[in-house]
Amino acid sequence: MGEFRGVELNDLVLSSARLTLRPWQDSDADAVFTAMQDRGMHEFLPLPDPYTRQDAAEFVDEFGDEGRGSGTGVGAALVESGTGRVVGSAALRLPKPRQVSAELGYAVYPDAQGNGFAAEASRVLAAWAFAHGVSRVAIRCAVGNLASVKTSLNAGFRFEAVLRGDVSVAGGVADSAVFARLAGDDAESIEPVAPELPTSGLGDGVVSLRPLLPGDEHGLLEQDQDPLTRQWEFTDKLRDPDEHIRLAAAARLHWLVGPVLRCAIVDAATGSYAGMISVRLHGPPNIGGIGYGVRPAFRGRGYTSRALRLLVPWAFDVAGFARLELGAKQDNAASLRAAQHAGFEADGVRRARLRNPDGTFSDEVRYALVNPRYRSAS
Repeated sequence: MGEFRGVELNDLVLSSARLTLRPWQDSDADAVFTAMQDRGMHEFLPLPDPYTRQDAAEFVDEFGDEGRGSGTGVGAALVESGTGRVVGSAALRLPKPRQVSAELGYAVYPDAQGNGFAAEASRVLAAWAFAHGVSRVAIRCAVGNLASVKTSLNAGFRFEAVLRGDVSVAGGVADSAVFARLAGDDAESIEPVAPELPTSGLGDGVVSLRPLLPGDEHGLLEQDQDPLTRQWEFTDKLRDPDEHIRLAAAARLHWLVGPVLRCAIVDAATGSYAGMISVRLHGPPNIGGIGYGVRPAFRGRGYTSRALRLLVPWAFDVAGFARLELGAKQDNAASLRAAQHAGFEADGVRRARLRNPDGTFSDEVRYALVNPRYRSAS
């Protein structure tokens, strides 16, 4: 019989307002098999492909219990209490001797997604772990697994780090986002650092803004290697192409947890990636630091000014920023012009603040815009 700190795990059943977390039964195999025929279930889970009825039978018979028999984990079927329907799976992997952290995993089946079941199950399992002396419970998910990221935040887990090449996904490995709760943390849901952009993005008919996405790394790499871009960089070292892949893959994660909101500037006529504009959240609350860059083929069209004019109303009226700031090296006339054309106001000069590739330093010319609701009160 498997025990953890005096509690027998084989028959352990937990419950919440809507769910029963119970051991797997042979009769659950049909629900598991049906769910795993949905291709969406394979994107972030290292599953057999094709997923057969034999795979489902082995899961409910053996793998799904996640160490109940050995006292090392609690795997459970998530059962909707009112209907008896199996809506997913969850697992609490308990700390080994001389370890302090447990880890949670979960999957909600396609016909039950969007109901908050994963967050509800995560709260139940975390509460049980804390009640039995576990001091930390973590969740790891691929950086692109936005549903799991949102679940972690909804269940009160705080974002801690990105680990490179840490989790298996369809087709290989991916960076992971790590979230955790300590026994003494409150269990309140954690709000995203910024509201999402409209589904259609922000547009003016010439350019549009949307979150940076996987696939945009090709444009990022082109920008990084462009001689004019290199002129205004801080060092002469090119970024590794993998850095651009990682940046694009994690952009939606960072939109939820910070510290940078990255938008692609898209050419409306072709749908092509034309550049990037970002809002950094470092520093005082509700203050955004803006950065931008445009691919060589789209320069000279005023795209940066357009992107700034699209971003500002959203940042002030929807995201609640009080002030937006940006700066550029004193000789970067194009960047300074873009700020002026977008209505940003001169905000001083910081002497010898921005490093040049040759190791010297340039003055930074600063621009800013203050949200009118705060300007009138000052």
